Amino acid sequence: MKHQIVFRVHPTINFARFGTSEEYVLSPETSAGLPQEDSATTGGLPIKAGTENECITSSDLRDAQGNLKKQAARFRVYAYEFGKALTYPEGDGLEVTIGTKLPDGRTVTDLLWSAHLANKKAAAYNVVNNLGINAYANGQVPQLRNPETHGDINSASRLNQLMIDAGPRAISASAKSKADFNDCTTPSCLQSDGTIVPLPNYPVNFPADANDELFEPNGPLDTLGAILTDDKGRLLVLPSTGNAVGQYDEYGVPIQMTGDLNNVGWYDSAADGPVSLVLKMDDDSYESAFGAWVICGDPGYAPQIRNVVSVWDDVYDTWVRDMALQPELYDAASDTYNPDYLPNFAQDVQPVFIASTLQRWTANLPEMALRAHHAVASISENDDPDKTIMAALNFLRNPNEDQTNIGAPLMPLSLGQAGTSFLTVTKTQYFFLEQWSKNQFQKGQPKPLGPGELLDIASLANCLGGRYVPGIEVSYTLRCTDIYLQDWRTSGAGPFRIKHYPLDYAKATKDQPFLSSGWIPLHNMNDGLQPGDVSKFMAIPWQTDYNSCSIHQTLINTNGVNESNGAASTLYWSWPSQRPDAVYVAEEVFNNVLPQQKWSIRGPGTYAINPASAATFQDPLDAVKGWDKIGFIIQGTNIDLPGKKFAPDLYLEVQSQLTQPGDATDPVPLWPFNANPKHKKSKH
Repeated sequence: MKHQIVFRVHPTINFARFGTSEEYVLSPETSAGLPQEDSATTGGLPIKAGTENECITSSDLRDAQGNLKKQAARFRVYAYEFGKALTYPEGDGLEVTIGTKLPDGRTVTDLLWSAHLANKKAAAYNVVNNLGINAYANGQVPQLRNPETHGDINSASRLNQLMIDAGPRAISASAKSKADFNDCTTPSCLQSDGTIVPLPNYPVNFPADANDELFEPNGPLDTLGAILTDDKGRLLVLPSTGNAVGQYDEYGVPIQMTGDLNNVGWYDSAADGPVSLVLKMDDDSYESAFGAWVICGDPGYAPQIRNVVSVWDDVYDTWVRDMALQPELYDAASDTYNPDYLPNFAQDVQPVFIASTLQRWTANLPEMALRAHHAVASISENDDPDKTIMAALNFLRNPNEDQTNIGAPLMPLSLGQAGTSFLTVTKTQYFFLEQWSKNQFQKGQPKPLGPGELLDIASLANCLGGRYVPGIEVSYTLRCTDIYLQDWRTSGAGPFRIKHYPLDYAKATKDQPFLSSGWIPLHNMNDGLQPGDVSKFMAIPWQTDYNSCSIHQTLINTNGVNESNGAASTLYWSWPSQRPDAVYVAEEVFNNVLPQQKWSIRGPGTYAINPASAATFQDPLDAVKGWDKIGFIIQGTNIDLPGKKFAPDLYLEVQSQLTQPGDATDPVPLWPFNANPKHKKSKH
């Protein structure tokens, strides 16, 4: 095969996060909780706008007026010499910016970017929390959201009323242009020859187009975000303000939100879609890059607190077991891992240990668990596994056995995926831990990853995995193989790249929906994803799910039946790494002595008679209105409060606007704590 240069956009999947300010910071480009070279600050922190990699401090989270800054997703492009079928990892890649001279002698003179954002939530199917992706098995589909809006899933009238489609936007980096995904600017698309074509007939659609009046507690929903470039031509995708709007009922009252996942008559401004790039050269030639995907959604309230199972862990496990990512690790034909494969301690084993101890900063763990998790995090590559607290993996729930309904002493005690009581690590994570337990692992530095590969990992490692009910940033969709480019080895695309559904914008006409309902899981649909096909599987509005998923009984996943071996009324954590429950307020810490924990959501409107409702806004409308007032958990190294200095092993809440430091709030009980028992009905 002849050697050629191919271009790839990284991260392959990136995340922009809501904020109410016009100012922004940049997506993290390091993995949550992991040690960083030459720094006491662990990975996962966002980056200051206008810098390469300078981490934010606590004062960078809000603007001068106290509004929450958005988090922009930054995309880069890398050049690769491609001459044979790819293996993973490659370990190379040259970042390309305006002015870069390529190995073949050409110089890049412009980067032409495009993206297309849409939200299909209101037009999609309901989330079924006890079935998850299995609601789509055997050709079935769940009930449609907003079923009173007539039509099938692809009905033009239904899509016009319920889908939010801002259309595509294209910009030139050399022109330093910006484009808004709003309802008052003309869409534009990018052609392979670098031409940016206006689309005056594109059917832009926002909720106000199909509703005479909307309930707008935080203002109108008239934009899904914007795109611009930095001074080197990299793409920045800004999200919307994260607001939600609702319809009025026949009595002129806003439609009440009656659940956590599927609220009739509501829209939110989450969005997702493809990112594409054409490079212009000094010889007037043009090259297209393998594109990426952007997802705009929830803030990352605890960016350095690593999930025991992250989206990266799930995506990597899927690619290892179902897409032959590393045949030297796993053989799909025999469904076996190679017993001679040696995982690297720092890269493959230690992240699980670190994640377990970081949970203490976002949940009310008991003292015994704190000591145990600290012992786990203290394990080094030089320790004899049999002499550590993790000897024989006796306390770890095994994903290869039916242990998902066994609670303590097995870890983790977080709630599991749909239909199960408790979470397990992925099968690939468990294999790595088994190898470590057998002393079959590598010490020292792992095989080098390329800069683009590192970005791919970091972006996904900072998101919630494991428990997609439906999830925080994404749902079970990212574990479905048919959404990805299958020919990644021979095309030069590389792994983890979502396949773009081919869209012919020349066919766009006014008043006729351009996008369809899109991809459906488990239905043998392999043509790729359209804009909006990732976020449509999430809760609507997003705030109600975030608000409710603090602490639960295990029966929330199992159709109301307690299937765990624990007490039926014991409460467990849902996803505390992404949705903090109990926190330590930085202003209340003196001489690095921790105060009593407080609920992350507290103050007026949050008092709960039933402990199962603690740490939530009791009225879901308050969550829609006040989500931006919730505080953030930041490492002590990057907290800049006057007159205070915090130890690097502390991760504390800052910038909450829900209460003042020192205010009395509901006490946080020690675990285990129980939901109020159901009252027996009187016989009379």
